[in-house]
Amino acid sequence: MNSMKDLNSGSTESAHTVTTFQEARLQHSDNLRQNIVHAAAALLQEHGPEAVTVRRVAERMECSTKIIYNLFGKKEGLAKHLYLEGCSLMAQYFEDIPRQASFEQYFRDLAYVYWDFGISQSSFYQLMFGGSFSEFKPDGETLQGTATALKQVSALVEVAIEQGMLQVQDPLLAVRMIWAPLHGVIHLYLGGHIESEEAAKTLYDHTLSMVIHSLVSTSANQ
Repeated sequence: MNSMKDLNSGSTESAHTVTTFQEARLQHSDNLRQNIVHAAAALLQEHGPEAVTVRRVAERMECSTKIIYNLFGKKEGLAKHLYLEGCSLMAQYFEDIPRQASFEQYFRDLAYVYWDFGISQSSFYQLMFGGSFSEFKPDGETLQGTATALKQVSALVEVAIEQGMLQVQDPLLAVRMIWAPLHGVIHLYLGGHIESEEAAKTLYDHTLSMVIHSLVSTSANQ
């Protein structure tokens, strides 16, 4: 009987974990911060960047603006968290694409995912790469978030360089040579400089082929 009592007593004690007041307060702050970011993201997607103000986010959350200022500082603090939220979303787009044995096919698949993200998540895209929040400038943390989101592209480029498939030997330069022209087409379309999505997609296809042709070494095509 005593042994059974001791066993039950031990299981009861082990089933309870103690959370300190400080830990509970931090957990509450983290949860509240995440909920506020989600509210801001909803405004961003529904109404565009101009709708994301501290006042409107506070109204959506049914809280005071003081709470948001305490958690994020000025509006750029909230914009930074939205940027990182966009990075996580873009990373998921890339991660959902299966790897291909063919370098060119996998590269094209990743490039088309970037197009899909830019078009379907245009508000996030404009915030991240279009300067839609003038108060916000990317810092080291947000730039690292971008690098993490693009890690599939970077990894593919590094493998291609190691295998002698690319003419450019600097991985960072190669990624930028890929990213800049593809971004340019999306940015022009979102800015209203290309008349239709169909025309923009056609230009994107041609641009992608030009990028591949300029990067892939002659020996890799033989």
